[in-house]
Amino acid sequence: MTEKTTPAVFLDRDGTIIEDRGHLRSPSEVVFFPDTVPSLKRLQEHFRLFVVTHQRGIADGIVSAAEVARVNEHVVAELSRHGVDITEVYCCPHRREDGCDCIKPKPYHLRQAARDYHIDLTRSFMVGDHPHDVVLADNAGACGIYVRTGHGAKHLAEIRGRPAIVPGIREAADWILACREMQRQQALHPAWLDEAADLLRNGGLVAFPTETVYGLGAAAFDPTAVARIFEAKGRPRFDPLIVHVSSPEQVSLLADGIPAAAQRLIGQFWPGPLTLVLPKAAAVPDLVTAGLPTVAIRMPRHPLALELIRRAGTPIAAPSANAFGFTSPTSARHVLDHLAGKVDLVLDGGSCPVGIESSIVSLAGESPVLLRPGGIPAEDIEAVTGPLQRERHGKSAVVAAPGMLPRHYAPRTPLRLIPEAEAWPIPASGQKVGLLAFREVPDPTPFTCVEVLSGSGDLREAAATLFGAMRRLDEIHLDSIVARLVPQEGLGRAINDRLTRAAGQGT
Repeated sequence: MTEKTTPAVFLDRDGTIIEDRGHLRSPSEVVFFPDTVPSLKRLQEHFRLFVVTHQRGIADGIVSAAEVARVNEHVVAELSRHGVDITEVYCCPHRREDGCDCIKPKPYHLRQAARDYHIDLTRSFMVGDHPHDVVLADNAGACGIYVRTGHGAKHLAEIRGRPAIVPGIREAADWILACREMQRQQALHPAWLDEAADLLRNGGLVAFPTETVYGLGAAAFDPTAVARIFEAKGRPRFDPLIVHVSSPEQVSLLADGIPAAAQRLIGQFWPGPLTLVLPKAAAVPDLVTAGLPTVAIRMPRHPLALELIRRAGTPIAAPSANAFGFTSPTSARHVLDHLAGKVDLVLDGGSCPVGIESSIVSLAGESPVLLRPGGIPAEDIEAVTGPLQRERHGKSAVVAAPGMLPRHYAPRTPLRLIPEAEAWPIPASGQKVGLLAFREVPDPTPFTCVEVLSGSGDLREAAATLFGAMRRLDEIHLDSIVARLVPQEGLGRAINDRLTRAAGQGT
Protein backbone atom coordinates (compact mmCIF):
# COMPACT_ATOMS: atom_id res chain seq x y z
CA MET A 1 0.00 0.00 0.00
CA THR A 2 1.37 3.42 -0.99
CA GLU A 3 2.03 5.81 1.92
CA LYS A 4 -0.13 8.94 1.77
CA THR A 5 1.88 12.10 1.15
CA THR A 6 1.25 15.65 2.33
CA PRO A 7 2.40 19.06 1.05
CA ALA A 8 4.74 21.31 3.02
CA VAL A 9 5.95 24.88 3.26
CA PHE A 10 9.69 25.26 3.82
CA LEU A 11 10.72 28.59 5.32
CA ASP A 12 14.02 30.38 5.34
CA ARG A 13 14.65 31.77 8.84
CA ASP A 14 16.46 35.13 8.81
CA GLY A 15 14.72 37.76 6.70
CA THR A 16 11.66 35.59 6.10
CA ILE A 17 10.03 34.76 9.45
CA ILE A 18 12.37 36.78 11.71
CA GLU A 19 14.28 39.98 11.08
CA ASP A 20 17.76 39.52 9.60
CA ARG A 21 20.00 40.94 12.32
CA GLY A 22 23.21 39.17 11.35
CA HIS A 23 24.63 36.18 13.19
CA LEU A 24 22.33 35.60 16.17
CA ARG A 25 23.93 34.22 19.32
CA SER A 26 21.06 34.52 21.76
CA PRO A 27 17.28 34.09 21.74
CA SER A 28 17.05 37.65 23.04
CA GLU A 29 18.18 38.88 19.60
CA VAL A 30 15.27 37.23 17.76
CA VAL A 31 12.57 39.57 16.43
CA PHE A 32 9.66 38.02 14.57
CA PHE A 33 7.95 39.89 11.76
CA PRO A 34 4.46 40.97 12.92
CA ASP A 35 2.81 38.92 10.15
CA THR A 36 4.72 35.69 10.86
CA VAL A 37 2.43 34.03 13.40
CA PRO A 38 -0.94 34.79 11.74
CA SER A 39 0.45 33.83 8.33
CA LEU A 40 1.87 30.51 9.51
CA LYS A 41 -1.34 29.71 11.36
CA ARG A 42 -3.22 30.03 8.08
CA LEU A 43 -0.71 27.84 6.27
CA GLN A 44 -0.55 25.02 8.82
CA GLU A 45 -4.22 24.28 8.27
CA HIS A 46 -3.15 22.69 4.97
CA PHE A 47 0.65 22.23 5.06
CA ARG A 48 3.40 20.88 7.28
CA LEU A 49 5.87 23.63 8.17
CA PHE A 50 9.68 23.36 8.13
CA VAL A 51 12.53 25.82 8.59
CA VAL A 52 15.59 25.56 6.30
CA THR A 53 18.42 27.89 7.29
CA HIS A 54 22.05 28.45 6.26
CA GLN A 55 24.29 29.53 9.14
CA ARG A 56 27.74 30.02 7.65
CA GLY A 57 28.79 31.85 10.82
CA ILE A 58 29.36 28.46 12.45
CA ALA A 59 32.04 27.51 9.92
CA ASP A 60 33.55 31.01 10.10
CA GLY A 61 33.79 30.85 13.88
CA ILE A 62 31.48 33.85 14.38
CA VAL A 63 28.84 31.86 16.25
CA SER A 64 28.91 28.39 17.77
CA ALA A 65 26.72 25.49 16.76
CA ALA A 66 25.27 25.52 20.28
CA GLU A 67 24.31 29.21 19.98
CA VAL A 68 22.60 28.63 16.63
CA ALA A 69 20.78 25.61 18.06
CA ARG A 70 19.49 27.68 21.00
CA VAL A 71 18.22 30.36 18.62
CA ASN A 72 16.50 27.75 16.45
CA GLU A 73 14.95 26.11 19.52
CA HIS A 74 13.69 29.50 20.67
CA VAL A 75 12.13 30.23 17.26
CA VAL A 76 10.32 26.88 17.34
CA ALA A 77 9.23 27.32 20.97
CA GLU A 78 7.92 30.85 20.42
CA LEU A 79 5.95 29.79 17.38
CA SER A 80 4.58 26.79 19.30
CA ARG A 81 3.56 29.09 22.16
CA HIS A 82 1.42 30.99 19.63
CA GLY A 83 -0.08 27.84 18.12
CA VAL A 84 2.29 27.27 15.19
CA ASP A 85 3.93 23.83 14.87
CA ILE A 86 7.29 23.57 13.09
CA THR A 87 7.90 19.93 12.15
CA GLU A 88 11.69 20.21 11.79
CA VAL A 89 14.50 22.76 11.52
CA TYR A 90 17.20 21.95 8.98
CA CYS A 91 20.45 23.88 9.32
CA CYS A 92 23.50 23.95 7.05
CA PRO A 93 26.60 25.13 9.03
CA HIS A 94 29.07 25.17 6.13
CA ARG A 95 30.82 27.65 3.87
CA ARG A 96 29.71 27.61 0.26
CA GLU A 97 33.21 26.65 -0.86
CA ASP A 98 33.07 23.55 1.35
CA GLY A 99 30.99 21.83 -1.32
CA CYS A 100 28.65 20.15 1.19
CA ASP A 101 25.45 18.40 0.15
CA CYS A 102 23.22 20.39 2.49
CA ILE A 103 23.86 23.97 1.35
CA LYS A 104 21.25 25.85 -0.62
CA PRO A 105 20.31 25.57 -3.45
CA LYS A 106 20.98 21.84 -3.21
CA PRO A 107 17.71 20.04 -2.38
CA TYR A 108 19.21 17.77 0.30
CA HIS A 109 17.03 18.92 3.21
CA LEU A 110 13.81 19.05 1.22
CA ARG A 111 14.38 15.52 -0.02
CA GLN A 112 15.18 14.44 3.53
CA ALA A 113 11.83 15.86 4.65
CA ALA A 114 10.14 14.04 1.77
CA ARG A 115 11.64 10.73 2.98
CA ASP A 116 11.16 11.23 6.70
CA TYR A 117 7.71 12.85 6.71
CA HIS A 118 6.20 11.62 3.43
CA ILE A 119 6.15 15.09 1.89
CA ASP A 120 4.91 15.59 -1.67
CA LEU A 121 7.43 18.12 -2.96
CA THR A 122 5.46 18.74 -6.14
CA ARG A 123 2.70 20.32 -4.00
CA SER A 124 5.12 22.09 -1.67
CA PHE A 125 6.62 25.59 -1.44
CA MET A 126 9.92 27.19 -0.39
CA VAL A 127 9.77 30.77 0.90
CA GLY A 128 12.91 32.85 1.27
CA ASP A 129 14.66 36.18 0.76
CA HIS A 130 17.59 34.94 -1.36
CA PRO A 131 17.69 33.70 -4.97
CA HIS A 132 19.14 30.41 -3.68
CA ASP A 133 15.81 29.74 -1.95
CA VAL A 134 13.99 29.97 -5.28
CA VAL A 135 16.54 27.77 -7.07
CA LEU A 136 16.35 25.29 -4.17
CA ALA A 137 12.62 24.97 -4.76
CA ASP A 138 13.17 24.39 -8.48
CA ASN A 139 15.82 21.74 -7.77
CA ALA A 140 13.45 19.90 -5.44
CA GLY A 141 10.43 20.11 -7.77
CA ALA A 142 8.64 22.54 -5.44
CA CYS A 143 7.43 26.13 -6.01
CA GLY A 144 9.69 29.00 -4.95
CA ILE A 145 8.36 32.23 -3.42
CA TYR A 146 10.68 35.20 -3.04
CA VAL A 147 10.05 37.76 -0.29
CA ARG A 148 11.38 41.32 -0.40
CA THR A 149 12.02 41.39 3.36
CA GLY A 150 15.48 40.69 4.78
CA HIS A 151 17.97 40.72 1.91
CA GLY A 152 15.21 40.29 -0.65
CA ALA A 153 15.33 43.83 -2.03
CA LYS A 154 19.13 43.69 -2.24
CA HIS A 155 19.20 40.53 -4.37
CA LEU A 156 16.11 41.18 -6.50
CA ALA A 157 18.15 41.81 -9.66
CA GLU A 158 19.64 38.31 -9.36
CA ILE A 159 16.26 36.57 -9.68
CA ARG A 160 15.85 34.53 -12.85
CA GLY A 161 12.76 32.97 -14.36
CA ARG A 162 9.24 33.71 -13.17
CA PRO A 163 9.05 33.04 -9.43
CA ALA A 164 6.40 34.57 -7.23
CA ILE A 165 7.80 37.83 -5.82
CA VAL A 166 5.89 39.17 -2.81
CA PRO A 167 6.43 41.86 -0.14
CA GLY A 168 6.62 39.51 2.85
CA ILE A 169 5.37 36.44 4.68
CA ARG A 170 1.73 37.57 4.75
CA GLU A 171 1.60 37.89 0.98
CA ALA A 172 3.56 34.63 0.61
CA ALA A 173 0.80 32.89 2.57
CA ASP A 174 -1.83 34.56 0.33
CA TRP A 175 0.00 33.27 -2.74
CA ILE A 176 0.39 29.72 -1.41
CA LEU A 177 -3.26 29.45 -0.44
CA ALA A 178 -4.33 30.85 -3.82
CA CYS A 179 -2.13 28.22 -5.52
CA ARG A 180 -3.74 25.52 -3.40
CA GLU A 181 -7.21 26.69 -4.42
CA MET A 182 -6.17 26.85 -8.08
CA GLN A 183 -4.82 23.28 -7.88
CA ARG A 184 -8.07 22.15 -6.24
CA GLN A 185 -10.16 23.73 -8.99
CA GLN A 186 -7.94 22.26 -11.70
CA ALA A 187 -8.40 18.80 -10.19
CA LEU A 188 -12.17 19.27 -10.43
CA HIS A 189 -12.04 20.88 -13.90
CA PRO A 190 -8.81 19.77 -15.67
CA ALA A 191 -9.36 21.91 -18.79
CA TRP A 192 -10.48 24.93 -16.77
CA LEU A 193 -7.67 27.40 -17.52
CA ASP A 194 -7.19 26.26 -21.11
CA GLU A 195 -10.90 26.80 -21.74
CA ALA A 196 -10.67 30.29 -20.23
CA ALA A 197 -7.62 31.18 -22.31
CA ASP A 198 -9.31 29.91 -25.48
CA LEU A 199 -12.39 32.01 -24.73
CA LEU A 200 -10.26 35.12 -24.37
CA ARG A 201 -8.42 34.48 -27.63
CA ASN A 202 -11.78 34.13 -29.39
CA GLY A 203 -13.51 37.27 -28.13
CA GLY A 204 -15.02 35.91 -24.91
CA LEU A 205 -15.39 37.43 -21.45
CA VAL A 206 -13.81 35.70 -18.45
CA ALA A 207 -14.13 36.81 -14.82
CA PHE A 208 -11.05 35.98 -12.75
CA PRO A 209 -9.62 36.72 -9.30
CA THR A 210 -6.77 39.07 -8.53
CA GLU A 211 -5.34 40.01 -5.15
CA THR A 212 -7.54 43.14 -5.18
CA VAL A 213 -10.99 42.27 -6.60
CA TYR A 214 -12.36 40.02 -9.35
CA GLY A 215 -11.86 41.36 -12.87
CA LEU A 216 -14.01 41.03 -15.98
CA GLY A 217 -11.49 40.32 -18.71
CA ALA A 218 -11.25 40.49 -22.49
CA ALA A 219 -8.27 40.36 -24.83
CA ALA A 220 -6.88 43.89 -24.72
CA PHE A 221 -6.14 44.17 -28.45
CA ASP A 222 -9.62 42.94 -29.51
CA PRO A 223 -11.92 46.02 -29.58
CA THR A 224 -15.02 43.91 -30.23
CA ALA A 225 -14.34 41.81 -27.13
CA VAL A 226 -13.56 44.93 -25.10
CA ALA A 227 -16.90 46.43 -26.17
CA ARG A 228 -18.61 43.43 -24.54
CA ILE A 229 -17.12 44.48 -21.18
CA PHE A 230 -18.89 47.84 -21.36
CA GLU A 231 -22.16 46.17 -22.38
CA ALA A 232 -22.01 43.53 -19.64
CA LYS A 233 -21.26 46.08 -16.89
CA GLY A 234 -23.41 48.92 -18.19
CA ARG A 235 -20.19 50.94 -18.05
CA PRO A 236 -19.95 54.35 -19.77
CA ARG A 237 -17.36 54.38 -22.52
CA PHE A 238 -15.69 57.51 -21.17
CA ASP A 239 -14.33 55.40 -18.27
CA PRO A 240 -10.96 53.81 -19.23
CA LEU A 241 -9.99 50.22 -18.40
CA ILE A 242 -6.91 48.76 -16.73
CA VAL A 243 -4.87 46.33 -18.80
CA HIS A 244 -3.35 43.39 -16.89
CA VAL A 245 0.00 41.87 -17.88
CA SER A 246 1.83 38.73 -16.75
CA SER A 247 5.34 40.25 -16.79
CA PRO A 248 7.01 43.67 -16.86
CA GLU A 249 8.25 42.86 -20.37
CA GLN A 250 4.67 43.06 -21.70
CA VAL A 251 4.47 46.75 -20.81
CA SER A 252 6.34 47.59 -24.01
CA LEU A 253 3.41 46.12 -25.99
CA LEU A 254 1.09 48.71 -24.46
CA ALA A 255 3.11 51.81 -23.62
CA ASP A 256 5.04 54.25 -25.77
CA GLY A 257 8.09 54.39 -23.55
CA ILE A 258 8.60 53.57 -19.87
CA PRO A 259 9.91 56.45 -17.74
CA ALA A 260 12.61 55.80 -15.16
CA ALA A 261 10.12 56.43 -12.33
CA ALA A 262 7.85 53.75 -13.79
CA GLN A 263 10.76 51.31 -13.90
CA ARG A 264 11.47 51.96 -10.22
CA LEU A 265 7.84 51.46 -9.26
CA ILE A 266 7.62 48.26 -11.27
CA GLY A 267 10.76 46.96 -9.57
CA GLN A 268 9.40 47.80 -6.13
CA PHE A 269 5.70 46.90 -6.35
CA TRP A 270 5.04 44.47 -9.22
CA PRO A 271 3.40 42.07 -9.12
CA GLY A 272 0.99 43.89 -6.85
CA PRO A 273 -1.88 46.36 -6.46
CA LEU A 274 -0.30 49.27 -8.33
CA THR A 275 -1.55 50.53 -11.71
CA LEU A 276 0.67 52.81 -13.78
CA VAL A 277 -0.75 55.25 -16.33
CA LEU A 278 1.70 55.71 -19.22
CA PRO A 279 1.63 57.16 -22.76
CA LYS A 280 -0.09 54.50 -24.85
CA ALA A 281 1.24 52.58 -27.82
CA ALA A 282 -0.63 53.01 -31.09
CA ALA A 283 -1.73 49.35 -31.07
CA VAL A 284 -3.91 49.79 -27.96
CA PRO A 285 -7.57 50.25 -29.02
CA ASP A 286 -9.06 53.65 -28.17
CA LEU A 287 -11.99 51.89 -26.50
CA VAL A 288 -9.62 50.53 -23.82
CA THR A 289 -8.32 54.01 -22.99
CA ALA A 290 -11.59 55.94 -23.51
CA GLY A 291 -9.84 57.84 -26.31
CA LEU A 292 -7.13 59.14 -23.97
CA PRO A 293 -3.46 59.19 -25.06
CA THR A 294 -2.59 57.12 -21.98
CA VAL A 295 -3.06 53.51 -20.92
CA ALA A 296 -3.42 52.07 -17.40
CA ILE A 297 -1.35 48.91 -16.79
CA ARG A 298 -0.74 46.58 -13.87
CA MET A 299 0.67 43.13 -13.09
CA PRO A 300 -1.60 41.37 -10.57
CA ARG A 301 -0.19 39.43 -7.62
CA HIS A 302 -2.33 36.34 -7.99
CA PRO A 303 -1.17 33.00 -9.45
CA LEU A 304 -4.43 32.30 -11.27
CA ALA A 305 -4.57 35.72 -12.91
CA LEU A 306 -0.96 35.51 -14.08
CA GLU A 307 -1.39 31.98 -15.40
CA LEU A 308 -4.54 32.99 -17.29
CA ILE A 309 -2.73 35.90 -18.97
CA ARG A 310 0.21 33.64 -19.89
CA ARG A 311 -2.01 30.95 -21.37
CA ALA A 312 -4.11 33.46 -23.27
CA GLY A 313 -0.92 34.91 -24.75
CA THR A 314 -2.23 38.47 -24.57
CA PRO A 315 -2.63 41.26 -22.03
CA ILE A 316 -6.16 41.33 -20.60
CA ALA A 317 -8.26 44.47 -20.23
CA ALA A 318 -10.30 44.08 -17.06
CA PRO A 319 -12.33 46.39 -14.82
CA SER A 320 -14.00 44.98 -11.70
CA ALA A 321 -16.49 42.20 -12.49
CA ASN A 322 -19.68 43.89 -11.28
CA ALA A 323 -22.44 46.15 -12.53
CA PHE A 324 -21.00 49.63 -13.04
CA GLY A 325 -20.95 51.89 -10.00
CA PHE A 326 -21.83 49.18 -7.48
CA THR A 327 -19.81 47.37 -4.81
CA SER A 328 -16.77 45.59 -6.20
CA PRO A 329 -16.68 41.76 -6.12
CA THR A 330 -14.23 39.90 -3.87
CA SER A 331 -15.58 36.40 -4.51
CA ALA A 332 -16.91 34.42 -7.45
CA ARG A 333 -20.39 34.52 -5.93
CA HIS A 334 -20.29 38.33 -5.96
CA VAL A 335 -19.55 38.20 -9.71
CA LEU A 336 -22.51 35.93 -10.40
CA ASP A 337 -24.79 38.16 -8.33
CA HIS A 338 -24.27 40.94 -10.89
CA LEU A 339 -23.17 39.32 -14.14
CA ALA A 340 -24.74 35.85 -14.36
CA GLY A 341 -25.58 35.25 -18.01
CA LYS A 342 -23.40 38.16 -19.17
CA VAL A 343 -19.99 36.51 -18.79
CA ASP A 344 -18.79 33.38 -20.58
CA LEU A 345 -16.85 31.89 -17.65
CA VAL A 346 -16.14 32.72 -14.01
CA LEU A 347 -12.92 31.34 -12.56
CA ASP A 348 -13.38 30.77 -8.83
CA GLY A 349 -10.14 31.51 -7.01
CA GLY A 350 -11.55 32.07 -3.53
CA SER A 351 -11.62 35.41 -1.72
CA CYS A 352 -9.39 38.31 -2.76
CA PRO A 353 -6.83 38.97 0.03
CA VAL A 354 -6.31 42.73 -0.50
CA GLY A 355 -9.99 43.43 -1.11
CA ILE A 356 -9.83 46.96 -2.54
CA GLU A 357 -8.71 48.04 -5.98
CA SER A 358 -5.18 48.98 -6.97
CA SER A 359 -3.58 52.35 -6.39
CA ILE A 360 -3.32 54.29 -9.68
CA VAL A 361 -0.36 56.56 -10.40
CA SER A 362 0.00 58.57 -13.60
CA LEU A 363 3.52 58.99 -14.97
CA ALA A 364 2.38 60.53 -18.23
CA GLY A 365 3.21 64.10 -17.21
CA GLU A 366 6.10 65.97 -15.68
CA SER A 367 5.33 64.82 -12.11
CA PRO A 368 3.78 61.63 -10.75
CA VAL A 369 0.08 61.99 -9.86
CA LEU A 370 -1.97 59.77 -7.55
CA LEU A 371 -5.24 59.30 -9.44
CA ARG A 372 -6.76 56.75 -7.05
CA PRO A 373 -5.67 55.55 -3.60
CA GLY A 374 -5.70 51.79 -3.35
CA GLY A 375 -3.94 48.63 -2.22
CA ILE A 376 -0.53 50.27 -1.70
CA PRO A 377 -0.34 53.17 0.76
CA ALA A 378 0.59 56.48 -0.85
CA GLU A 379 3.45 56.85 1.63
CA ASP A 380 5.08 53.68 0.26
CA ILE A 381 4.77 54.94 -3.31
CA GLU A 382 6.22 58.33 -2.38
CA ALA A 383 9.23 56.60 -0.85
CA VAL A 384 10.09 55.62 -4.44
CA THR A 385 8.81 58.57 -6.49
CA GLY A 386 9.02 61.49 -4.11
CA PRO A 387 5.89 63.61 -3.42
CA LEU A 388 2.80 62.68 -5.41
CA GLN A 389 0.40 65.23 -6.73
CA ARG A 390 -3.26 64.49 -5.97
CA GLU A 391 -5.91 64.85 -8.62
CA ARG A 392 -9.64 64.94 -8.04
CA HIS A 393 -12.21 64.37 -10.76
CA GLY A 394 -13.92 67.64 -9.95
CA LYS A 395 -11.03 69.52 -11.51
CA SER A 396 -11.66 68.11 -14.96
CA ALA A 397 -14.42 66.69 -17.12
CA VAL A 398 -12.03 63.92 -18.20
CA VAL A 399 -12.02 60.64 -16.28
CA ALA A 400 -8.30 59.81 -16.34
CA ALA A 401 -8.57 56.48 -14.50
CA PRO A 402 -11.18 54.04 -13.14
CA GLY A 403 -12.89 54.83 -9.84
CA MET A 404 -12.76 58.62 -10.13
CA LEU A 405 -16.50 59.34 -10.38
CA PRO A 406 -18.13 61.01 -7.36
CA ARG A 407 -20.45 58.02 -6.83
CA HIS A 408 -18.89 54.59 -7.19
CA TYR A 409 -18.44 51.28 -5.29
CA ALA A 410 -21.97 51.85 -3.93
CA PRO A 411 -24.47 49.41 -2.40
CA ARG A 412 -28.08 49.69 -3.53
CA THR A 413 -29.04 50.55 0.06
CA PRO A 414 -28.40 54.25 0.84
CA LEU A 415 -25.13 54.70 2.74
CA ARG A 416 -24.65 57.67 5.08
CA LEU A 417 -21.34 58.74 6.61
CA ILE A 418 -21.32 59.93 10.23
CA PRO A 419 -18.72 62.55 11.22
CA GLU A 420 -16.03 61.36 13.63
CA ALA A 421 -17.17 63.61 16.51
CA GLU A 422 -20.85 62.76 16.09
CA ALA A 423 -22.48 60.01 18.16
CA TRP A 424 -23.96 57.02 16.38
CA PRO A 425 -27.55 57.87 15.43
CA ILE A 426 -30.55 56.14 17.00
CA PRO A 427 -32.66 54.66 14.17
CA ALA A 428 -36.21 56.00 13.93
CA SER A 429 -38.97 53.67 15.05
CA GLY A 430 -39.67 51.04 12.41
CA GLN A 431 -36.49 51.83 10.46
CA LYS A 432 -34.08 49.00 9.73
CA VAL A 433 -30.58 50.49 9.79
CA GLY A 434 -27.29 48.65 9.40
CA LEU A 435 -23.96 49.72 10.89
CA LEU A 436 -20.64 49.40 9.06
CA ALA A 437 -18.08 49.86 11.85
CA PHE A 438 -14.29 49.92 11.77
CA ARG A 439 -13.80 48.32 15.19
CA GLU A 440 -16.01 49.92 17.87
CA VAL A 441 -19.67 48.94 18.17
CA PRO A 442 -22.17 50.73 20.44
CA ASP A 443 -23.32 48.52 23.32
CA PRO A 444 -26.20 47.94 23.42
CA THR A 445 -26.54 48.40 19.68
CA PRO A 446 -29.73 49.93 18.27
CA PHE A 447 -28.92 48.69 14.76
CA THR A 448 -30.62 45.86 12.89
CA CYS A 449 -27.31 44.40 11.75
CA VAL A 450 -23.67 45.26 12.43
CA GLU A 451 -20.60 44.51 10.31
CA VAL A 452 -17.19 45.12 11.92
CA LEU A 453 -14.31 45.54 9.48
CA SER A 454 -11.54 44.67 11.96
CA GLY A 455 -11.99 43.96 15.64
CA SER A 456 -8.28 44.53 16.17
CA GLY A 457 -8.19 47.81 14.24
CA ASP A 458 -6.00 46.37 11.44
CA LEU A 459 -6.42 48.52 8.32
CA ARG A 460 -5.28 45.69 6.04
CA GLU A 461 -8.00 43.43 7.45
CA ALA A 462 -10.50 46.26 7.14
CA ALA A 463 -9.61 46.75 3.47
CA ALA A 464 -9.92 43.03 2.77
CA THR A 465 -13.38 42.83 4.39
CA LEU A 466 -14.84 46.18 3.26
CA PHE A 467 -16.70 45.18 0.10
CA GLY A 468 -17.90 41.85 1.51
CA ALA A 469 -19.31 43.62 4.58
CA MET A 470 -21.04 46.24 2.41
CA ARG A 471 -22.60 43.49 0.31
CA ARG A 472 -23.88 41.55 3.32
CA LEU A 473 -25.60 44.66 4.65
CA ASP A 474 -26.96 45.41 1.19
CA GLU A 475 -28.50 41.94 0.87
CA ILE A 476 -30.81 42.11 3.91
CA HIS A 477 -33.14 44.87 2.65
CA LEU A 478 -32.27 47.58 5.13
CA ASP A 479 -33.65 51.11 4.91
CA SER A 480 -30.16 52.56 5.21
CA ILE A 481 -26.56 51.89 6.25
CA VAL A 482 -24.44 54.20 8.40
CA ALA A 483 -20.66 54.20 8.56
CA ARG A 484 -17.81 56.32 9.86
CA LEU A 485 -14.49 56.97 8.16
CA VAL A 486 -11.48 54.97 9.38
CA PRO A 487 -8.16 56.57 10.42
CA GLN A 488 -6.80 58.56 7.47
CA GLU A 489 -3.44 56.80 7.28
CA GLY A 490 -1.94 54.00 5.17
CA LEU A 491 -4.66 51.87 3.60
CA GLY A 492 -7.19 53.94 5.53
CA ARG A 493 -7.01 56.56 2.77
CA ALA A 494 -8.15 54.00 0.19
CA ILE A 495 -10.91 52.69 2.47
CA ASN A 496 -12.17 56.23 3.08
CA ASP A 497 -12.08 56.94 -0.66
CA ARG A 498 -14.35 53.94 -1.27
CA LEU A 499 -16.70 54.91 1.58
CA THR A 500 -17.08 58.52 0.46
CA ARG A 501 -17.78 57.48 -3.14
CA ALA A 502 -20.20 54.76 -1.97
CA ALA A 503 -22.05 57.52 -0.11
CA GLY A 504 -22.00 59.74 -3.21
CA GLN A 505 -19.65 62.23 -1.62
CA GLY A 506 -16.58 61.67 -3.80
CA THR A 507 -14.91 64.59 -5.53
